[in-house]
Amino acid sequence: MPDPKPHPKLSIIAAVTRNGVIGRDNTLPWRLKDDLKRFKSMTTGHTLIMGRLTFESFGNGALPNRRNIVVTHREDFSPANVEIAHSIKAAFELCRDDDEVFIIGGASVYADTLPVVDRMYITHIDAEVEGDAVFPWFDVRGWDVNVLEMAPADENNEYATSFVRYDRVLEKLREPLG
Repeated sequence: MPDPKPHPKLSIIAAVTRNGVIGRDNTLPWRLKDDLKRFKSMTTGHTLIMGRLTFESFGNGALPNRRNIVVTHREDFSPANVEIAHSIKAAFELCRDDDEVFIIGGASVYADTLPVVDRMYITHIDAEVEGDAVFPWFDVRGWDVNVLEMAPADENNEYATSFVRYDRVLEKLREPLG
C-alpha cells in the first residue's frame, strides 16, 4: 500500500523584536517596508493560516493572491474570500494537499503551531519595543539556523533587521499533526 501524501511544509513567518514583541494593539509597532515586501513575495500563491485578530488587523479583508484560512471560535464570523476553521487541526485539514503553508499569527496561533512546524522565517528586529503580543519561546538547539540577510535601518525601515530561516533539525522533535 502506498504511503499517504506527507503533510505540507508548515512554516511560521513572523517579525520579532529583541524582547519578543510581535504586536501592540493589534498592529505592528514598527515600519519595515522591506519586511512587508519579503512577506508578500514569500506568501503570494500560498495558503495562510491566521487567527481572527490577525485577520482583522489587515483592515481591508483577505490578503490578495493567497488562500486565507482564519482560525476562530466565533460562529458568526464569515468575511468574504476567507475559509474558516474552528481549530488549528481543522485548518491543517483544509490545506493537507498544499506544498507549503504559512502560519502568520497571532501569538496564540504561533504558540499552538510551534510544536508541529517544519520551518520558521523570522525577521529579527534590532529593537526593544512595548507590545502586548509576544512570540513564544523556543529552544534554538532544535533548529538549524541560517541567517539569510541582514539590513541596516534606513529611510524605509525603522530598525536594523536580520532575516533568519530556522529548519527543524530532527523530524522526531516535531510533534504529530494529530
